[in-house]
Amino acid sequence: MTFTKLSLAAVVVAGLASSAMAMDLSSVTVKPFAGAKLYYEATDLGGNDMFDKKSASGQALLNAGVTGKFDSCWGYGFEYMVADTLGLENNLVSNTRMGAGIGRTILDTQNWASQAYVTYSPCDTILSNTTFKIGRQYLDTPFAFTERWNLAPNSFDAIVVLNQDIQNVTLVGAYVGKGNGQFVRVSNADNFQSYMGTETYAVGALTKFLPNLPINAWYYNVDNVADAAWLDAAYTYKMDDATNINFGAQYGSMMPDAAGLGDTNGYGVKIGGKIGMFSLMAAYTSVDDDNGKAAIALSNTATFNPAIGGGKKTKLYTANIYTDGTAVAVPGSDAWKVGVSTKIDGIGKFIVNYNSCTNDDNNPMHNVDEVDVILATKLAGINTKLIYMNRDVTEGAVKDAGLKDDTNHLRVILSKNF
Repeated sequence: MTFTKLSLAAVVVAGLASSAMAMDLSSVTVKPFAGAKLYYEATDLGGNDMFDKKSASGQALLNAGVTGKFDSCWGYGFEYMVADTLGLENNLVSNTRMGAGIGRTILDTQNWASQAYVTYSPCDTILSNTTFKIGRQYLDTPFAFTERWNLAPNSFDAIVVLNQDIQNVTLVGAYVGKGNGQFVRVSNADNFQSYMGTETYAVGALTKFLPNLPINAWYYNVDNVADAAWLDAAYTYKMDDATNINFGAQYGSMMPDAAGLGDTNGYGVKIGGKIGMFSLMAAYTSVDDDNGKAAIALSNTATFNPAIGGGKKTKLYTANIYTDGTAVAVPGSDAWKVGVSTKIDGIGKFIVNYNSCTNDDNNPMHNVDEVDVILATKLAGINTKLIYMNRDVTEGAVKDAGLKDDTNHLRVILSKNF
């Protein structure tokens, strides 16, 4: 990976230096955006009654930002976020949804810049099909990505280079220096730290050589921690406007640098389709434990927790809301998932998913069934998501402190974009 590291840095420096003095600010464009979100979750986890303050959490978020162009070569983006409890801890909740950041408690108002980047596409040069994105930004790659399920997303201090010189191929090079990802809470506000204690390099190729058959390949190097690889492919066959069938396959590998640790290898397969007003899917994934030596899950390194060897979310097909990277992506896990969704005019979108995960380690969090029922709709112009989740620990699994055989959760997310 040495050549990749040196080349990425050299290209960025050369590209910026060659055109910094040629920037024309007379054609600046400005596109502002803003949003608000209120997040609440109740559960009977830990033996509490549903809606008991002791087991409920909540928090509010405001975000505002701007994107635009300086000229035909240069662009920019900036976003600022403010999270606050709104005093909900006084009578409704006992916990917040995200990390506190630097020098604050979880009840304090939190504020931070979630995005601050410039983009550069060399004009009228041999690099005119290349785009550089430099600064704080969101990422979406198989093993390093922004999670958006919680109150606030995590982001990265990174350099990303995209090239489209080859028809139907997008080449990606990335350097990730810091991130504010935190396990479970997702975002730790302004607390950006070195990525997994070091820095990460990634290269990818996103291809569309054949119609309806995208194939993507990725390779990562986390200095002195691990190398990783990912490959996925999907195919969609359209029968008519109301009917199609799709297939997917994925493979991932984590290769730790530490002596005595084994590789983690896993794969997934998926079949789905649309029949009339219904979308259906079924998937299976399996992650090898390398004879008990594997230590790193096939999950998001951005929210990595050393205690479990993985992050909160995963790109594996079988993940559900809670039974996700902490379960289906863990070495030794086998999981399957089925789901159905439909849209009903005047009501909204209904989604029902069921997954089941088993693992020989007898950990209840890795041996669990989950049902999720989701309604996404609009109420008085406000985006509303109502989610019911039920987790059932598999018979025979050792019980975790606070995890009952049958646990229920209710999540309410209200949001508005301006």
